[in-house]
Amino acid sequence: MKDRIKSFEKIFNFRDFGGYANKTGKMVKANKLFRSAHFNNTTETDKKSLAEFDVGLIVDLRHKTERDRQPTNWPDTQNPQILLYNSISEDNRAAIAPHEAFMKDELHTPKDARDYMIRSYGQRPLDLGFKKIFGDTLRYMANTGQPVLVHCAAGKDRTGSLCSIILGCLGVDKAIQMSDYMLTMKAVDIDSYLLPAAKMFTARYGREIDPEAIRPMFGVEEAYLESSFNTIINMNDYIREELDVSEEEITAIKEAYLE
Repeated sequence: MKDRIKSFEKIFNFRDFGGYANKTGKMVKANKLFRSAHFNNTTETDKKSLAEFDVGLIVDLRHKTERDRQPTNWPDTQNPQILLYNSISEDNRAAIAPHEAFMKDELHTPKDARDYMIRSYGQRPLDLGFKKIFGDTLRYMANTGQPVLVHCAAGKDRTGSLCSIILGCLGVDKAIQMSDYMLTMKAVDIDSYLLPAAKMFTARYGREIDPEAIRPMFGVEEAYLESSFNTIINMNDYIREELDVSEEEITAIKEAYLE
């Protein structure tokens, strides 16, 4: 797929993560699985382009505070079902999202940021809120076979975790899952965001934030997703046992999303 990365005016990191061969040689269907950053700044031109994808489900992995700050601006001509992440674990019931709380109180060096990213990726697969929305997404796919859009704020971390699980469910090898995950570094000019983001966080948190200190949080590294793999261990067992998705539902997903 040469046009995997889609261009929009004000939507970033929008990609089709279909079009890959799985371990048996079957192809994941294109134009059925999409991933992206948030949709707060969507232009009218962007909306016309979005409408062409005929999305049946939007999976919004952001925390409520993020959704309130940057509400989704979706085409009025479409009415997809929406799944929202809701925190269940006690540790995540803060007034701000955990990664924002980390930046506010604990981020000082690039190592701080990188360690946080690896730690959060390792914890995410077993977070009760994420497990619920991950499982609900797969069950929706099994029941409808409709096009699905997964997104969070930047479309790389929480989104990357779920997209990896979806591809794993479809029998796509870990190496290809990783390759798709790393495309954020091609789809997004990370350097252009660091200085304005550091200024924004400095104003928001009332202390100086070094642009280089946040670099590990704005890009992706193989070590991040590898941390999730180390927690999941076996993708098929994880999907069945942790996400409570049945073998029949897995079969239905494969029938709907594989060529």
